[in-house]
Amino acid sequence: MAPARLGGRVALGHQRIVDSKVTKDTLPFTLSGLETMEKRAMSDDFSDSGQNGDSYTETTTEGWGSRLGGSLIAALIGLILIPIAIVLLYWNEGRAVEAIRALDRGASAIVEVAATPADPKAEGKLVHLTGTMQPGTPARDPVFGVSADGLLRLSRKVEMFQWEEQSKSESRENVGGSKTTTTTYSYHKVWLDHPVDSSHFHVQGNHHNPAMPQQSATFDAGNVVLGAYKVDAPVLGRLTGFKPLPASGDAPSGYRASGDTFYHGDNPTQPEVGDIRVSFAGVPSGIVSVAAASAGGVLTAWRDRNGYTIALAEPGSVAAAAMFKAEKAAESTLTWILRGVGFVVVLIGFVCIGRPLSMLFAILPFLESIVGAGVFLAAITLSVPVTLFTIAIAWIVHRPVTGLLLLVAAGGGLFLLGRIGPRRRPAGFIAGRR
Repeated sequence: MAPARLGGRVALGHQRIVDSKVTKDTLPFTLSGLETMEKRAMSDDFSDSGQNGDSYTETTTEGWGSRLGGSLIAALIGLILIPIAIVLLYWNEGRAVEAIRALDRGASAIVEVAATPADPKAEGKLVHLTGTMQPGTPARDPVFGVSADGLLRLSRKVEMFQWEEQSKSESRENVGGSKTTTTTYSYHKVWLDHPVDSSHFHVQGNHHNPAMPQQSATFDAGNVVLGAYKVDAPVLGRLTGFKPLPASGDAPSGYRASGDTFYHGDNPTQPEVGDIRVSFAGVPSGIVSVAAASAGGVLTAWRDRNGYTIALAEPGSVAAAAMFKAEKAAESTLTWILRGVGFVVVLIGFVCIGRPLSMLFAILPFLESIVGAGVFLAAITLSVPVTLFTIAIAWIVHRPVTGLLLLVAAGGGLFLLGRIGPRRRPAGFIAGRR
């Protein structure tokens, strides 16, 4: 049958055109797995949401066969994710134990010294001292020329007014196993301190971001000293208490002073895409406490026998014990974050592996939801003992007592998993049915 032309469009098969928007009837299921798509015309769905943004809506329908194929790929990905997560969890526990051991040894071996004069007896040792830290040459931004007397560190923050893409999707499963997803892409002009590549936008149109001419950066002072000791970069880098600084001095070509910033553009109150603003913050000289190695009159990173390095610096007069306690707390926080990441990756892996099972029941949406919930519950039940077993094995290697306790907890998780499974029916019940 020859295709019929409607309003300049071609209608084929069972397509129909309604209000200039192409839709497609949903088949009971698509064994071929071909993806069908409904893309609304740009002129109809590209809406202006104000001076600084607009949006575009796209609707796609994926057939059951395509979803099944995607679930098989997801299962393969899950088989890869789980070993990666196990390696991450094991490495993280070893790293945490070694970090705490090194900090404990450092806290026991640290030597208190005065800031001046330099103590030759402390050579090669981990020392703690408090004094005035000041630069020989203040930190300075070589591009914008910003500096200040006694400035230990200088941070330059560059922001560009640019387009940013955000997306929001809503999906529904259809009878027959297909899935319809409506995605709204919204575009807004915002100040960001990193470049956004507009070539990757789903809808490029007039959403073009120019290259960012300058980048954020941090500059350290030269010849920094604390009393009679020179301060090495790893120690100086631990000072992060930046305070805002005015954009002083002559603005570079194309920039002008605007409040506490340098501005590149026509009107700071009505920015356009590509406008730049640059702000500054600094760490001034002052009283600083340091825990680091004394090496040839230089305060530098101290290396433990396991390779862990200690280079601590905090503003003010802070006791060594307090500095080590804060560092242990930071290490503990990092350890728990990585544990959480490892657990989530294991969970995602098991969910991916169970995805094909959900797809087998996707002909009826309510069955897919029920099976999917069961797969997720099973994934959690498996992820907890796997995570605990991995952590336990790592701790058995490094700290046997704690590791054995975790191993018992993991075994308890597996026992609960067995209890959740189907139970054997009593013999009397079977005999009764005969």
